[in-house]
Order: sequence, then structure tokens, then C-alpha cells
Amino acid sequence: VSTQSTGSSGINAEYGVNGKGDPYCGLNTEDKAKIMQWIQYSYRIQEKKMPIDRFAEEINNYLSNRTFMVGSCPSIADVAIAHSINRYLGSLHITPEIQWELSNLVRWYNLMQSSKSWSYPNIEFFKRPFYF
Repeated sequence: VSTQSTGSSGINAEYGVNGKGDPYCGLNTEDKAKIMQWIQYSYRIQEKKMPIDRFAEEINNYLSNRTFMVGSCPSIADVAIAHSINRYLGSLHITPEIQWELSNLVRWYNLMQSSKSWSYPNIEFFKRPFYF
């Protein structure tokens, strides 16, 4: 993701958000607007407008009752955010405590990296014991 064109027309061109009825680009005007907001947010992460751990906490909180950033399947917003936080998660010494604190982010990130189109090295998280 380039951080040079942060205007909405540059984002539209870069991510193709003007698609019609595509869940990846937004099924309706509201979804498209939300996707655009998350793409702009991903630029803020890359530009380090605030500490990355604060971004991680905000994303974790946002995902507390959602599976994906926008809608019921992955969208460009998910790709943009995953791309932006990949380096942070990869460099973080993830302890079980940190993983617990960021459990929604970890769950979502695992979904993203299990995608067939995932192109980054996978980040291994601790496996939580499964109790019956």
C-alpha cells in the first residue's frame, strides 16, 4: 500500500472501491463508505499517527462483535488493515497475556492469514486449550 495518495480518489483507484455490488468492495453505499474509512485508517497506521499498540487496541475493540471490518465477509478494508498491522504483529513478542488482551484482533488476523490469497508469512499464536 502506498502512503502517497491518501485522497479518496487515489484510494478509490488503488483499491477499486467503486465496484458495484461486490462484497469485497462494498455491497451498498454505506459499506463502501465504511471501507473507505478503514482504508484511510490503514494509512494512518502506516504513517504512525499514533502508537501502533493504540491502533491494535482500537481494532481489537472494534472487532469485539464483528468477524470482519465491514460486512459478513472479507473486504478491501480487512486487507488494508491486515497489511498495515502485519509488521507490528510480526515483531511483537506475543505472550499468552498479550494474545488474550488482543483476542479479537488475533481471531480476525488468523482468519485473514488462513485465506488462500494471503501473501505474508504466517504469524503463529498460542493455541488456547479447548475445554468440554
